[in-house]
Amino acid sequence: MPDLQTYFARAIEAAIRELGVPDPPEVVVEPSAVSDAGDYSSPVAFRLARELRRSPREIAQELAAGVSRRPPAHTREITVTGGGYLNLRIDFSSYAPQVIAEALRDPMLLEPDPLAGVKVVVEHTATNPNKAAHLGHLRNACIGDTVARVLRARGHQVEVQNYIDDTGVQVADVLVGIRHLGLTPAPGEPYDRFCSRAYVEVCRRYEADQELVELRRQTLRAIEARDGEIATAAKELTSRIVECHLQTMARAGVGYDLLTWESDIIELGFLRHALDMLLERGVMRKVEQGRLAGCWVLPLDEGSDDDDPEQGDAKVLLKSDGIATYTAKDIAYHLWKFGVLGLDFHYRSWADGGPATSTADPQLATLDPARFGRAGEVVNVIDQRQSAPQRVVKEALRRLGFVSQAEDLLHLAYEVVALSPAAAGALGVDVSEGKSMYALSGRQGIEIGADALLDEAQRQVQAKAKDEATAAALAASAVRYYLLRFGLNSIITFDFGEALRTTGDSGVYLQYAHARACGVLQRVEPLPVPETAPELSVEERELVKLLASFPRAVAEAAESLSPSSLAGYTYRLATAFSDLYEHTERLYRVDDHAVRGLRRALIDATRATMANALTLLGLQPLARI
Repeated sequence: MPDLQTYFARAIEAAIRELGVPDPPEVVVEPSAVSDAGDYSSPVAFRLARELRRSPREIAQELAAGVSRRPPAHTREITVTGGGYLNLRIDFSSYAPQVIAEALRDPMLLEPDPLAGVKVVVEHTATNPNKAAHLGHLRNACIGDTVARVLRARGHQVEVQNYIDDTGVQVADVLVGIRHLGLTPAPGEPYDRFCSRAYVEVCRRYEADQELVELRRQTLRAIEARDGEIATAAKELTSRIVECHLQTMARAGVGYDLLTWESDIIELGFLRHALDMLLERGVMRKVEQGRLAGCWVLPLDEGSDDDDPEQGDAKVLLKSDGIATYTAKDIAYHLWKFGVLGLDFHYRSWADGGPATSTADPQLATLDPARFGRAGEVVNVIDQRQSAPQRVVKEALRRLGFVSQAEDLLHLAYEVVALSPAAAGALGVDVSEGKSMYALSGRQGIEIGADALLDEAQRQVQAKAKDEATAAALAASAVRYYLLRFGLNSIITFDFGEALRTTGDSGVYLQYAHARACGVLQRVEPLPVPETAPELSVEERELVKLLASFPRAVAEAAESLSPSSLAGYTYRLATAFSDLYEHTERLYRVDDHAVRGLRRALIDATRATMANALTLLGLQPLARI
């Protein structure tokens, strides 16, 4: 795709070298803020002024002369404006037909990432299998799924994993409620939502009943021992909930390649083997006194006797009662992910057409183990509250001697989802304190279930959709796009009205733009596209530039692991098409065949690019709404 923004930057770099600067600074080229100046502008002369001891304008004029000697294709003119801005104006008569033709031939025409030979494991979701998935889990899954999509688009081999923490204390909590408190599902109540209710009830009773707390400890020990009917009951419980989670996430377009189970890590000896490695290589040690007496820890300050309580228990790998922490299991898991543990799972299919799943039983194995794990790079999508444990896993790999693996372990952190006062009040939360937001809490029952949210979204868009399937797709688009359009460092204060609106920067707005383009194309027969374009409107020129920049938008999203940047591009594309539709003559009324042929092809190229952008975001493109 002829992206002149990129080509202009390269031409400027070459011109800078001609000025005797062997190592040019980064050349930033952006769409011109002043349309009269040109289509693209660069302020690089201002950065060079100090080094060359000359005025920015003088430098920009010399750069303009250098670029003009070898201009990028489709350049109309190179100019200098202001105090030293370097500008490129596009010759759309040749540029537009080429951009349109390439977008129609292959809208996903992307340059492969030079590092695309490395297998990337993306782990996301990892919802505790003791309750229904909620809004926070859905944000995690949508981020991870989109990251995997854009990495694949850039040529990476990607394996998406979902870690099932089926031996954790929260599973024990629900088992206590079922086995000792006699809690049962209400008629017609989905099993995962029943378990959410059971979890809240058990946690409430712990405060007044210490015997229940002891039952929890005993249940957790039995689960970790991986033997007996309690461990079997835990596996049955978590398997039923995982099936619910898979169905929930599928509604939002999220899928997985492999489910990895914590119980398999224990049963197959991954944990024991990893702990032995840590012990043999002097990475962990036993604390003899103080608050961590009896615990095996990874000292956060190498060579110290650090027992600083401010560090919390993230560095504790084995508690004094012999129970392994989540971090210890995570270290074993990551040694396996990188293929350096020396042990492997067995693998089978979860269900027909579903993901693969690990298993500890070799009799159940049906899949080739060479397909899984052995990553060159690992991306963990986990909220920022887990940053400390993630650093411990990374440090453990480094101290074990796996330095390159530690460097290639990336924590894609994101901020949490909270509730607006209106949303919290609708859920029955006491909002009398007047807070600006209310944190989600599964333990306290303060959350928005992912299924409940999707159900409500579908109910609200039903009147706008031609049928139920379309309403479901619109609802998923509304929710998923809302969770993706914010930057990872932004706390989302969830509000039903904001998330489900159908205008502005929303998933439904994007769907309407795509469907409108499809509608225009159905009403107007295609004509030959002229080799030399007639004079283009402002709206047409903007669309051509956006189409040309699609591959760069995808590459930037993949390199920065930032779904919000791709969401922003897609919104700009939808807005540019809407401007064309609203501010130019209806296509079927255009008599000039050259104008009609070019504009119809431009709309078709926009439709194709929009469909690909929506697909990368995990939104199903709709031809009719």
